Amino acid sequence: MTRRELIDQFFSFYTDRGHAVIAQASLVPVADTSVLFTTAGMHPLIPYLLGDTHPDGTRLVNVQRSLRTTDIEGIGDATHGTLFEMLGHWSLGDYWKREAIEWSYRFVTEVLGFSKERIAVTIFEGDEAKGIGLDAEAKTIWESIGVTRIVPLGADNFWGPVHAAGPCGPTTEIFVYLGDGEPSSDSLPGGPKDREWVEIWNNVFMEYDKTADGTFVPLKQKNIDTGVGLERVLMTVNGQSSIYETDPYQPLVAAISSAELAHADRDVRIIADHIKAAVFLIADGVLPSNKDRGYVLRRLIRRAVRASRAVGFNAWPLAVEAVVGAYGEDYAHLLEAQAEIERIITQEVEQFSSSLERAIRELHKQLTRLPNPDLERAAEIVFLAFQSHSLPLEMGYEVLRDEGIVHNQPAFEAALDRRLAKHREISGAGQEKKFGGHGLILDTGELKAGSEEEVAKVLRLHTATHLVQAGLRHVLGEHVQQKGSDITPERLRFDFTHPEKLTPEQIAAVEAWVNDVVARDLPMQFVELPLEEAQRSGALHFFGHKYPSRVKVYFVGESLETAVSKEFCGGPHVERTGIIGTVKITKEQSAAAGVRRIKAIVGE
Repeated sequence: MTRRELIDQFFSFYTDRGHAVIAQASLVPVADTSVLFTTAGMHPLIPYLLGDTHPDGTRLVNVQRSLRTTDIEGIGDATHGTLFEMLGHWSLGDYWKREAIEWSYRFVTEVLGFSKERIAVTIFEGDEAKGIGLDAEAKTIWESIGVTRIVPLGADNFWGPVHAAGPCGPTTEIFVYLGDGEPSSDSLPGGPKDREWVEIWNNVFMEYDKTADGTFVPLKQKNIDTGVGLERVLMTVNGQSSIYETDPYQPLVAAISSAELAHADRDVRIIADHIKAAVFLIADGVLPSNKDRGYVLRRLIRRAVRASRAVGFNAWPLAVEAVVGAYGEDYAHLLEAQAEIERIITQEVEQFSSSLERAIRELHKQLTRLPNPDLERAAEIVFLAFQSHSLPLEMGYEVLRDEGIVHNQPAFEAALDRRLAKHREISGAGQEKKFGGHGLILDTGELKAGSEEEVAKVLRLHTATHLVQAGLRHVLGEHVQQKGSDITPERLRFDFTHPEKLTPEQIAAVEAWVNDVVARDLPMQFVELPLEEAQRSGALHFFGHKYPSRVKVYFVGESLETAVSKEFCGGPHVERTGIIGTVKITKEQSAAAGVRRIKAIVGE
């Protein structure tokens, strides 16, 4: 099945059931300024999900280009993409759970051809804190059509709201088995054999309104919001091992590399994903810059450049042409902007490549002054190139490896970790001097306070900082990233990416979200994980920061999977959120271009 065939069959199936095909929106949201990008097909429809009348009626269907960077560190695996297309259908106060479930089952089995035995579904297990129980209605419907692999899950099966309050509800997801034959009886999504399954479909039952005080009340207009991952469906229905084998990706992968099994090479996948995303972003009016959407675009192109060095790729206009050729029939604006897209990407690549070359030349100069350095000195040279010339640390290792200076990557990374720890210690000492011995040095988890009373206060503020970041992302959007933090026994200060001044309503919504978590008295816990596993968990961390091979992830909640906040951190923290006390934002101001700063205090 091709991409075009899948779209046509999806549209045909749902138009036969009274749905109107609607146009899709730009990747740059027009009405909703709380997020940088359109992240799902439902995003442009939020006003109609809230009760506005849609001109095309109460049953809608479309395909929507979407962009998410939350999984950027995991790009290169089989199923995740930065820029992807999502098939969707909606009921705006029209049909309800039975129709949504039965139709999705019929499409997956009758149109896509998956047997019932290769399907598993998840439902919402309920949440006592929300006052919402198991989604027994969805369970009963699935059972009535003969599906037996039904897995109750928690937070992953509850959607929304988009902001601190608003429509939300439980979900049911459809998974397809990736192996040959039928799955074993103990193979289920969310279990030990989770990797044998891939999610392709998500039905959201929007039946609650979360109020400002955190309670959930039934909605007057109940909606169905369905998202179907187009690339994942193509991959599974065609029996392919990754989305990079599907027909839209084939010409792009071929343009990047002619090697056998090029589609399985992680660097090829990173280039393909990031250039595809860059093409769509530029076509929708985004230009490379050092803030907001432009920074995301620049970051994607630079990550593609770094990956290109490993496979010897430099034909950027050819890659752009492959993307436009695959999607131009449906996205005419790609064809119109192709020449400009090629110019912008080529210029950005050349500028970044030049800075990389300067950094690498400086590294070689250091090596001529000190040939055959030992491991510690080699790490020192790479660190200085990183600090002075922004040479990515992993590229420093590659240069030393190619020169025959280092041969053991884990040993070199350990030496680099020690050098970075020394740098943090020096920086921490400077911070201690600057703030008179008060505050929390977050990189090391080391407390600096003048008394036990101050230590207790700083612990509360440190944990509150985690919740404030989570609250900002919840209210403003996932573009919010930490840009700086400082804690004294009197207050916390938090700098974060956001393009504009927060409104009083947004500040109040952040406070309400944080204080709701405080009132729930959730546990603050940590796990120590291998770096890659910690990154896959979705825990927040600094992009480009060099972390050790194992890191601590502090999270708020009963488990890492259901946590309301999770971050790489050295600690320490309070044991439960109830200890924090009421959080009050006292000031909001600009800290730099595209960076806002808030200060907050905690009460008893």
